[in-house]
Amino acid sequence: MLHDQRGNTVFWVLSVILALALILILALSGKYNLDPEKNTDDCTTNMKNIWVATADYMGDTNADFQGDLEILRRTTRPNSKAPYLGEEKYCPESQGRKDAYQVFGKHATEVIDGTLRHYVGILILCPNLHHFPRHLLDKTFYDNMSISKLQTLMVNDIVKINQFTKSNGKLKAQYLQKYFDHWKNTQSSEFEVLIGDPAYRTLIAEVTGVPLDTDTEDEEE
Repeated sequence: MLHDQRGNTVFWVLSVILALALILILALSGKYNLDPEKNTDDCTTNMKNIWVATADYMGDTNADFQGDLEILRRTTRPNSKAPYLGEEKYCPESQGRKDAYQVFGKHATEVIDGTLRHYVGILILCPNLHHFPRHLLDKTFYDNMSISKLQTLMVNDIVKINQFTKSNGKLKAQYLQKYFDHWKNTQSSEFEVLIGDPAYRTLIAEVTGVPLDTDTEDEEE
């Protein structure tokens, strides 16, 4: 009899513990999203939405975008009541912290056959890239978008940085930050001046391991 009572007690204690553990796991997964693949998808989706909003805004302003996403959230599109960007979202791996994405958009111009062309190149960095090196917009996203010569140049550079740094998230984040900072600090808006800048060429050799001169013509097509 006592043996049966002890057995029932142990059973109920274990049941309660398992139930509490399940509730805790569900709560944590709902709050922090413990699925790495989904976190990567959600993070890159956030960056895609930011890229589209920034590209649209820069297409209307023809000026550099310094990265203040609140401008995109409070500015409505022409002939519309909708803002360029919706509510603020963060990388799921931030686990509740409000770590903002780094964004910069470079506007450049080029005169071709007497016609002034406007180019937009946008860079977005996840704040957790050093720990999660897959949190990066890849080339397939841009293949489905209408992008300028400047954005094509940036995409090709990022692909090379990604290949050069492989799975080393710390190095990838370091080199992409250098690349990001270079474009943010450039003063010229002339495309040919930008890509011919010796500082740019030196940087590319460092962060990609490939001298720019070997494939400049391919990237500028």
